[in-house]
Amino acid sequence: MSNAAYYGKLLMPLILFGWSKPLIVDNLELKTILLMPYVHLINEQNKLSLNKPADTDRIYYSELREWFTNNAFRSFSVKYVVEGAITYRCGQKEYKVEKNHFLLTSKQPFVKAYFESKQPVKSICIDICPSSIAETFSVLHHKEEHNLDNYMTGYFECPHFFEHVYNTGQTQLGLQLKQLSIALKNGLIYEDIVNEEWFLRLTEEIVLQEKQNCFSLNNISSRKVSTRKETYERLLTGREFIHAHYLQNPEIAEVARHCNLSVYHFFRSFKQAFKISPYQYMLQLRLQHALELLKTGIYSVTDIASLCSFPDVFSFSKAFKKQYGLSPNYYIRSIFESTSSAKL
Repeated sequence: MSNAAYYGKLLMPLILFGWSKPLIVDNLELKTILLMPYVHLINEQNKLSLNKPADTDRIYYSELREWFTNNAFRSFSVKYVVEGAITYRCGQKEYKVEKNHFLLTSKQPFVKAYFESKQPVKSICIDICPSSIAETFSVLHHKEEHNLDNYMTGYFECPHFFEHVYNTGQTQLGLQLKQLSIALKNGLIYEDIVNEEWFLRLTEEIVLQEKQNCFSLNNISSRKVSTRKETYERLLTGREFIHAHYLQNPEIAEVARHCNLSVYHFFRSFKQAFKISPYQYMLQLRLQHALELLKTGIYSVTDIASLCSFPDVFSFSKAFKKQYGLSPNYYIRSIFESTSSAKL
């Protein structure tokens, strides 16, 4: 397979925010690098020779069957797995990043990354220059709507991200990564997509996510920072378990066991970190799902109550009205009336 054909297969469009002018190129390998200096491709042929400068804004898309490095966290970066799984070992801590998950990493030496697979492991690594994050924080700090406290200023001058494996469907940053992944699958090349503006949007989502992490960490009642971080990491694991199983309405004890905390410690710390009890958090997710089902017009109120693990229609209607200000039946009627008036 020629280089052009190989890159033609690998390269994917970067249409993320409305750009729509396709660019037809013959020499994909050469012209893509010229047109998109932020984007680099890693394959079996160049994985050992590609120069990866530290402290720069770059995107690396790779399809590899095996990989090993001792310098995985050479820059502040986002490690996003599209297909397969990658393991990172940082001291005694191990992070396994699986499909549709990402890891936000701080710059530090001697971090291993490895995988070996029969099928290509597809991943996106986004390196971020610390000055880009510091600049984004400075801009957001002067916007009143974000309300970033002064104590965070030093944090973003030399950022040390809270390292955790996140599901892309559960954060705004993850949704932006998902958009990038979907765009990369369509097989076209577009001009002027990934640029400084795109990285500014990305770093803004990072700053806002880290802001929430900082606030949550500081709300957990423990003197030791290391204890707060360990507790918060377990709480995030519990919250992800809730997102995966909320329709089954698991007992709080089951969620606490999953993240290796006592029921009391989990309940108390969850409420401190997220300003909502785990029960109310789970209830909100079930009601949001119920709302989406009502919008389809396919299911009856009774069916939705059952699908969302409410004991009966009365309990569902009461909770729904408390959350949204009207009963499920009135909500369905309002949708029908608005649809009918729109047709007139």
